[in-house]
Amino acid sequence: MIISKEGKLFGKISIVDILVLLVIIAAVAGASYKFAKSSTASPIFSKQEDNIRIQFYQPEVPEFIAKAVKIGDPAREALQGTSFGTVSDIVIGESVSWGADENGNSVKSSKEGYVSVLITMDAKGIIGDNGVTIGKSIYHVGETITLYAGNAGFYSSYSPGRISDISIKE
Repeated sequence: MIISKEGKLFGKISIVDILVLLVIIAAVAGASYKFAKSSTASPIFSKQEDNIRIQFYQPEVPEFIAKAVKIGDPAREALQGTSFGTVSDIVIGESVSWGADENGNSVKSSKEGYVSVLITMDAKGIIGDNGVTIGKSIYHVGETITLYAGNAGFYSSYSPGRISDISIKE
């Protein structure tokens, strides 16, 4: 007989042991499914990746942070850890702050010690009808991100940094 009088399978393994093992396997499989990255539009199973150009704009950032970025520095988005390739251009301008005057009208001004920054990066990705897929993540023009470029971090605590353009590199 397969199950003995003591409830052991083949006289060695308890049915309770098997049930506990199945519960553990199910928990590991469930956790793996839950925490696995999305495979949406994975470049492995779709068209070839394009050479793309991504521009990131932040209207107000401390000047020392903007000056820490150099052409050729690696760039990545912080949340997903997605590589945005390398920095190909950086334009530093006057900071842009908005406030209200005595009549309640919005007034543009700049802040001492702060600058605006436009960072251009060259990367690989797939431009589709709904944004660009880089790695396994989808990004859109206007999306607020935290960007790391070289030794600099561009956080939204100063002002929101956004993807301002995505195009195929010519």
